[in-house]
Amino acid sequence: MSEVNEIKAGKYQLVAVQWDQITSKPDEPLDFTRHTHGAIVELSAAEARRLVGAGAVVKPGQLEKSKAERAREIAEQAKAEYEAALASLPEDVRAEVAPETVAPPVPNGTPAKSASKVDWVTYATDEARGEQRLTPEDAEAATRDQLAEKYLAPAPGGGS
Repeated sequence: MSEVNEIKAGKYQLVAVQWDQITSKPDEPLDFTRHTHGAIVELSAAEARRLVGAGAVVKPGQLEKSKAERAREIAEQAKAEYEAALASLPEDVRAEVAPETVAPPVPNGTPAKSASKVDWVTYATDEARGEQRLTPEDAEAATRDQLAEKYLAPAPGGGS
């Protein structure tokens, strides 16, 4: 939350269920405007400080931004869980569930770019030649895409 003295008059979005804004003057019959969740309201500095402090209003768009950020976090978590579940499957079962994740090796014995990280680590530690071979620790520290890029990159001076 912003420092109380930094809160200014202006437009805010109501996150409370409802808020009754009193519009009548003192010594007049009570009159108010009822605002509901999501409404954009114009507030004086004093009203803004009070309602921001109570957690009843936020800057316009902040509610939607928070929802979008949460949805992105959930999607990223679901993707990570899906990828972990796929990685734990035997290759033949993974081919049934997600055939695009299982690719045959390319003719020179190097795994396909879409091969699993396990396949790439195995290649980097057991099958790569000479200086290209990595220690198991270095191979595990790299991502699948980093390993694929290292071994599928064209050889220096090697062509088009």
